[in-house]
Parts: sequence; C-alpha cells; structure tokens
Amino acid sequence: MSKPIPLAYTFGNHMHWVDMQWLWGYDVLPGSIDDMLAYCRATGVKGNINFDGIGYEKLASESPEHLTKLRQAIADGTIEVVGASYGQPYGLFHGGESNVRQRVYGVRTAMRVLGCRPKTFWEEEFDCYPQLPQMLAGCGFTGASLYFQWTWHTPEVPMEEAPVVLWEGIDGTQIPTSTRNRMNLHQWPEDFQILLNDLAANPPSADDGVPPLVLQWLELMPTQDWMCRSELMIPMLLELKKDPRFEILALTLGDYLEKWKGKELPVRNYQPDDFWHGMTLGKNGDRHPKTSAELERKILRAETLSAIVGLFGRPYEPWDVYPTWEFEECWRNLLAFQHHDNHECEGLCGHVAKMFEGLIEYYIQTIEQVDRLSQRVGVRDTERLIFNHCGWELPIDEHRIRSMGYRVVRERTSSPIKWTVEGNEARFEQNYMTVRIDIETATILEFTTPSGTIRDFKIQFVYQVVGEPRIADKLDASFRYHADSDELDIMLGPASVAFLHFKPILDTEELEISFSVEGTFEKNIDPGYVGSVRAKFPSLDAGSIIFADTPYAVYTVGAGSSGRRKYPEGDWMTSPQFFESVDQAFTAQSFVNIVDENGHGILITHNGSQQWFRKSDGLENVILALDPWDGYERPKTVYTTYRLQPHRGKSNADCVKATAFQHKMQDSCEGDEEIDPSSRRETSPFPMPRNFSAVTVHSPDVLATAFYREQESFCKRGLDTYAGEGMGNPYILRLVEYDGIVGDIEVTLPGPIAKAFKTNLMGEVEMELTVQPDQNTLLTTEPAKLQPFGIQAVRVTVPMRAHEIATLYLDIVPGRKQFRDLDAKREIWATVHRVED
Repeated sequence: MSKPIPLAYTFGNHMHWVDMQWLWGYDVLPGSIDDMLAYCRATGVKGNINFDGIGYEKLASESPEHLTKLRQAIADGTIEVVGASYGQPYGLFHGGESNVRQRVYGVRTAMRVLGCRPKTFWEEEFDCYPQLPQMLAGCGFTGASLYFQWTWHTPEVPMEEAPVVLWEGIDGTQIPTSTRNRMNLHQWPEDFQILLNDLAANPPSADDGVPPLVLQWLELMPTQDWMCRSELMIPMLLELKKDPRFEILALTLGDYLEKWKGKELPVRNYQPDDFWHGMTLGKNGDRHPKTSAELERKILRAETLSAIVGLFGRPYEPWDVYPTWEFEECWRNLLAFQHHDNHECEGLCGHVAKMFEGLIEYYIQTIEQVDRLSQRVGVRDTERLIFNHCGWELPIDEHRIRSMGYRVVRERTSSPIKWTVEGNEARFEQNYMTVRIDIETATILEFTTPSGTIRDFKIQFVYQVVGEPRIADKLDASFRYHADSDELDIMLGPASVAFLHFKPILDTEELEISFSVEGTFEKNIDPGYVGSVRAKFPSLDAGSIIFADTPYAVYTVGAGSSGRRKYPEGDWMTSPQFFESVDQAFTAQSFVNIVDENGHGILITHNGSQQWFRKSDGLENVILALDPWDGYERPKTVYTTYRLQPHRGKSNADCVKATAFQHKMQDSCEGDEEIDPSSRRETSPFPMPRNFSAVTVHSPDVLATAFYREQESFCKRGLDTYAGEGMGNPYILRLVEYDGIVGDIEVTLPGPIAKAFKTNLMGEVEMELTVQPDQNTLLTTEPAKLQPFGIQAVRVTVPMRAHEIATLYLDIVPGRKQFRDLDAKREIWATVHRVED
C-alpha cells in the first residue's frame, strides 16, 4: 500500500457582534466559541477565529468565562486569531484612513483583550484593494488569505493553481498569501461532500514538500435557527480523516504559511479589474458608504482642529490637551458602523447601526472647537473664520486657505452671477468661465475654463422596468426649467426621473451637476444592476485611459471586472435564489479621470456613488438599485453630486485634491456675540494668529491625510519600540504618496520638535528623522503672534517609497500638556465644607 498523502486542514470561524448578536442575542459569540472548540476536540484539528474587534470587547464584559476559554485555546495553539479588523468592513468601499484605523484598532484590541498579536489576515467577507498589503504589513501581519466565502454577496477572486503566492501591493509590499483554489470549502456539508468526491477522483500532490491545504470557512452557531453547526460538519471531516489515502495534518493558517517560508513563490500583483466585489452598490442610494465617508471626514476635521488648538496652550476644551477618548470612541463607533452586515443587510439591522451614527454626531458636536478657535483668534462681527482640514491648500470663497489651517476673512457680500435663458439655451458667463446648457435635453453644449473645454456632453439616465430598458434624457413635459441665482434646475422624464441642478464653481473651475431621485421610484425598477438607475456619460475617445481611486491609491481601469450577483426570490433565509451576470464593472471611491492620447482629460468627481460600468458607448454610474436582500429598505430621496473639470494633465494627487468638495471643508464660524469673560473657565492672555497652517508638504505628489494625537499609556501596550514613549500625547501625521515617485520629501511643521520618528501604522519606530529650523512665515503671516506660545517653524525630511503610506510620530514641544498649579488653590476646596451657620 502506498504511503498516505499528507493533507493539511484548517478552518476559519467567522462570527460577529454587529448584527448577529443584535438579532440572535447574547449567546452568539459565546456559543460560537463553544461550538468551535467542540469541533476541534471531536476532530483533532486546529482552526482560526474571525470575530470583529468590538465583539472581543463585548466578550470581555458580557462573558469573561468564554473569553478565558478563547485565550487558553489561543495560548495552546489550537486557535489562531485572523483578520482582526475592528469592524469587519468591505474595505474597498470605505476611506483610506478608516481602513488604517480598522487594522490598528483591531490589532490593539486583540493584544489588549486576547493577549496575542494577530499575524494572519483572513476575512470571510470581501476585503481587498491595492493598498491592503502595505496596511497589513504596517500593522505587523506576516501572512494572508484571499479566499472569501459566498454568503449574501458573491465575490470573485482569481482562481490559482499555486496554493500560496506573494501578494504584492501597489507600493511593492509582498505578503505570503493562501490563494483561492480547488481545495477551498464553503460552510455547507454538501460542499464538503463535493470536495471529498473530487479528492477521490483527483488526489492532490505536495508542492515543494509542503502538503496541500483544505481551507474552509465556517460560521458556527449551535442553534437550530442557523445552518452552520459543528454537529453537521464533524461527520464530514471524520470521513475525510478515515480515508486511508490521506494523512490529515492539523494546522492553523499561520502554521501552514510558515511552512512556505524561504521557498520561492509566484508573485501576484492583483489589480482591481481582477476582482469582483459581489455587492449591490447603489442600493438605498449608497446611503451606507456615503454616510461612512461623511462621518470619517467629520472626525478627521475635528481631530485636526483639536491638534492645532492644542499647540497654543491653555485654555483647553473641554478639559485635557486633546480629547483622546472622545475621538477614539468616535472611531470605534464608525468602524463598527462600517461592518459588512450594516451595509449588505441595511433592511435587517441598519436601523441599529444608525445609533452609531448618532453617537458620532453627538461626540463631534461636543468636542468640536471651531467656536473656541474663533474666540481665541478674535473674530469680529463682520468677519468669519474658515478652517481647512485637508492636507493641501484650497480655494474657498475667493480666498486661499492653506493646508491644515485657518484664516479669518471678511464676510462675503457679492451676489452670485445668474443664468440667462434664450429659447432652449441657458448661459452662464463670468470672466474666464462659460457654460451653455440645452435645457430641452440637459446637454452641456459648452463648458469652458482656462484649463480646457467640454462640448456636447450629454448625461442620460437609464433604468429598466419589467424587463423594458428606458432612457430619461429629455425635458419632462410637466416641468420646464428654473434658473435662480447661480443654479439652473431641469427635470428629466419620462415620469420625472431626475431633478438636475447645474452650478458653476468659480473657485475651482468646475461645473457641479447634482440631482435628486425619489426613493419611492425604486419600487418600480427591476432588482439588481440590470434595473438600476444609472447616470450615463458620453462615449470615450479611442485610446482614452481611465483612472479611478481606491482607499489611499489610484489605479488604471482596464476592461473592468466580471462576476455574478445572486438574490433571493422571497424570504432571505429560505427562498430560492437567482443570478445576474455583471461585466465591465469597476469602482471609484470619489473620482473618475478620463485622459486622451494627448494628456487632456475630463475629471469627474462625485460624492460616493461608487459603482461604475465601462460600456462601449460611454460610462455608467449606478445611482439607485433595488436589492432584494435588503428588506426593501429605501430612502425617501437619493441625492448625488458630480463635478466636471476639463484639464490638460492632472496627476493622481491633483485628482485626489479635487475631491475636497466632499469634505465640506468650509468649517466656518461667524463673529460671535460678546461673551462675558466671567462665564469662561479660563482665558488666554495672548491672541492666536488670524491665519495659521500646521502642515505644509513641499512635494506635490505627497498629501497629508490625517493630523491627530493619541494617549501614550493606552496605545503603547504590547509594543517594544513605541515611538511615542515619553511624549504623553504624541502628534501623529499620516502622509500618502500618490504618483509613484521615490525620494525624500520635506514637511514644514510647528515646533520646536524634540523627537520625530517615522513608524509603521502601529507606531513602532522605523527611523528617527532629522529636524531643521524653518521660516515662521510658512506657518502664518503674523509670526510675531507665535512668540508668546513658543512656536517656531521646523522642517522634517522624510524618505518615502512610491505609493507609500507613511506615519510620523512627533513630540511638538509647544503642544505638550501644560499643567495648572492646582495645589496653589487648595484652600478653595480643602476647607470649604467647614463652615458655620
């Protein structure tokens, strides 16, 4: 008898507090742990746990005895923690900084609650984009898997013959990664039986002396109200173990990947065209990802503002030098909000997720410091303060507001230029900008700026009802047009499908096209992408190249991706399912840049309708779709905004800068009424400058994307080389290189800076950076006002790779916490209770 073929087996147990515990109660995570450990005991295998980070935190408070069981299983090597994001998002659909915090907060949670540092990325739901390998490596991950399971969504990733490849990110980071291959298993016993039959017919062979791996996803929950339970899976695995042709080896995924260490592996630089995410973007008007993006921007804006105000010493608001806990609670709520079930299952559990949205809004209102900044700067009645949290200069209301800074300006008194209408043509003209619109067909006859001209640009709206394709591209007979101020309104039909608003944006040389679609219209369209309401943009010139953005990166769109999308015919748990084919699909988080052979192009930025299709006669963008999984949840009205900008060659970084209109960066505050000084807890004897810029990056390809602080005592736990050691509340600056340029970049910052480090995403030291004096005029036009605060400009030099996400930890001396001598005021408190009547 021949020697048995070694065959490795491991599984991932996917479960989460978000949605599952909301619907099934407190026993979900404890029960899943019990069932997972029972599966391991009965079969003698090892596995991997994939809970959301917030779920581990809930276990610590709600079932500490099960947390103890899990910690022991991890310690003895039976179970490995994989994935370990805080909120299990579809990362492709959320912002770059959100994806960074998902990984950082998840790893910190595992280290704090489980006593281990995750090393292997493996998520059940689709979570993949070009920057992910770099983010994972930056958090200490050394391995991964790209096998995602079909559940409600139907992701497609490349099928590989090789069991393990080097997954290479856009910056060149490589991670050993288990592939999608014929040895992968879903969570159903029936699927296991198919694999058993296949193994019998086609026995695998070991590659490079490493046994083949059977890799299976499970969602274990021991209840008859669920379809994946250990009692159903144990017999199938025992049958495999009894097969005399195979020797089953018990490994975790990390154990298996370790066996490939030092071996030559094929490199796979997967592009977005290689993947199909398997979701129905556009459902509910993309409310979930749009809300996520807006909340991320609000947190980043408030973080930057608080970081700046803290540079100028006391008084602090509300109490400490920086409201660390409040901001991190905002992030924790947002990361949980971004959970995949909150997106794909809005109709079932999205209403609970709105609680997180409300909490974030409340925290932001509580800690927002625009009013405090306005008071300390001394904004007068006829003035207002404009704050720009973006890491690049922005034109706002005829003013230039420098990066991560503010400026006091006079109130704007000029009235906007109005449209004129003659016949079927509406015209807007001011100095360098001309816009002409055919109001009968909503065609842009001409849009001219100093950067170029767009002609005969016609936007149509296509959809399908009962299998009948329809186009709305002509003026609705029931409504003509309305031109008021600088906005031109047109309604398209038939049946008033879209209400369009055209508005020239003089500051940025763009034409804004926003529109609304009634959500009730959704009940009339066919389900899925085939019936979705889509904005159709004109044909592309031959040879045109399309660029689109993903989290912290830009990629070249090829033919697009293909796959299938499945839907239930009725009840989501028990009814039959049907499919639609999806072809030439691509996603764009915030812009599509169309560039011709001469380098001229049209930049289309948008506010979050991410699903696009590349058609032979143009581009289509999904605005509104009906998803039968979603419980027919629908908003009352769907709003979408585009901005068009002709150009003669924009870099990737330039395109990202052009998306700033989404950020609502006009965080402005008008002159406040006089406030009684006695009502204030503290006052500062010195006014702050009336303009200030905290961060200036001197390389156009590199953008500053986040400027915030954290608390050393909380964040350094488990890290041997934490860069913020001794800083108390280190400043953290995130930089992203977008144009593929290698070199040293220079950044002007407020100083003096005692220590500056380049770190990984966790804050572990990579190198110490040089700091040199710089010109105070790069911080403000009023440098004398910096002297009382001890602020001096410095310049930091940072070496950066192409497409690198760099993190800096900074000990900015003026921003250190200033303690009050409260002991000198002890008599106020110490004996006040000893009074006589």
